[in-house]
Amino acid sequence: MKRILAGAVALAAMGAGSAALAQDIKIGVLYPTSGGGAIYGGPAMVGHNLAVDEINAAGGINGRMLVTVARDSKLNPAAAASAAKEMVTKDGVDVLMGGLSSAVGLAISEVAKQEGVVYLATIPKTIQMTTSKLHPHVFRTSSNTDFEGDAMAQLIKKIGGKKVCDIQLDYAYGHDLSDGLKAALKRHAPDVEIVLNLRPKLRATDYNVFITQIMGAGCDVVTSGLWGSHFVDFAQQASPFGLFNNIKAYISGGEVASHEIAGKMGEDYPPNVISNTYELWYHAVSPNHKVFQEKIAEKSGTKETAMWPVLSYTGVRFYAEAVMKSGGTKSEGIIKALEGMTIDTPVGPRTINAADHQANTGQFWGPMVNKDGFSYKVMDPVTFIPAVIK
Repeated sequence: MKRILAGAVALAAMGAGSAALAQDIKIGVLYPTSGGGAIYGGPAMVGHNLAVDEINAAGGINGRMLVTVARDSKLNPAAAASAAKEMVTKDGVDVLMGGLSSAVGLAISEVAKQEGVVYLATIPKTIQMTTSKLHPHVFRTSSNTDFEGDAMAQLIKKIGGKKVCDIQLDYAYGHDLSDGLKAALKRHAPDVEIVLNLRPKLRATDYNVFITQIMGAGCDVVTSGLWGSHFVDFAQQASPFGLFNNIKAYISGGEVASHEIAGKMGEDYPPNVISNTYELWYHAVSPNHKVFQEKIAEKSGTKETAMWPVLSYTGVRFYAEAVMKSGGTKSEGIIKALEGMTIDTPVGPRTINAADHQANTGQFWGPMVNKDGFSYKVMDPVTFIPAVIK
């Protein structure tokens, strides 16, 4: 991060005239900013804008200013793909960033492949993106479903779980997280049995039939990737039946430990939940993180900030460093620069693997508990589980 800012300042000092003649660098950004996904997409844009503002305030990159071209992905793969293609062909963006659901991420990735433009997936986690559907132009700076599945298996072993009911959304993220969990259980806890696999549809709102099946299956652990409103709806419908009180733990890979969810649910947040997050406003891991959090709080107008800004912020920082290193915005140079690149982030250093274009992004995991001074559940203790590099 310091290298980017120092380089930008030095280059800016070469002369205002050369900077004025330099062409802007256009970043095409796709997050959901309307509908149910806006609870995540809005905060993601805050982090993105903070990174852009910091870099431009320091003189830009190689004397060139960053300009954001943003579109609402609408959590819809077709809409996201159409918007991405338009940003490349009509708006002339130099890079694509963002995505939220794995289906949207795969759709944007396909456009990037067709148009020969680099895409940094800052949130989508389907393992397919960096395995069966990997191509030279796609990079992921978030975690993935294999990393999450491995963390969940470690936690099942830790709490002594024996029988698991798995409920995942019926699309790429849910299927791949389930597969990642199964593979990881063979490594960490081969005696654990998955007794039930349930697959509600994406955007489902009624979970009663699934709740009944879970309560009759005799499982002592429920694993899940239900995220956002999916988790909220499930929890509100399952709590009156005592589901969360009658299991060792509900272990979720859907980042429902983030303040976006825990703060919104307040006293309705259920017991015995162990979940994950990329960042917590009340748990600074370094002075760098504390400064970042303060800036996000100022932009957001609240100290209780969301988790998603750190992901979008990191994506911009990776791209900025790649432009500095390659000396331009041509995709071939950006690809070469990103492969094997390490940067500092607010939550620690991150490296992109040259072979599969996946960053070694781990997550914070822990039980959600009541704690003095908070009107909602918080993670305590907080444990960082690093990414598993195979």
